[in-house]
Amino acid sequence: MSARYGMEGGRVSDGGCDASSLWQVIAALRREEWFSNNVSHVVGDGRSTMFWTNAWVGGVSFRDRFSRLFDLAVFKEVYVFAMC
Repeated sequence: MSARYGMEGGRVSDGGCDASSLWQVIAALRREEWFSNNVSHVVGDGRSTMFWTNAWVGGVSFRDRFSRLFDLAVFKEVYVFAMC
């Protein structure tokens, strides 16, 4: 998916008008926050979970919860695995 649509903020981009009809529906659900409210993500080894931009407790990203710290961070697009 990321190879076809690209990445944006640690997530697969919505693809715009070039996206398949199925991906457009998924992207619309994501924009309406249905997806994040009804689907969970397992961190596992942290190789596919973004540290700053994935939603954590309460559905809020560390980027939003700790905005000042995020502003000071050198690596903003980093996976949990790399933060260990």
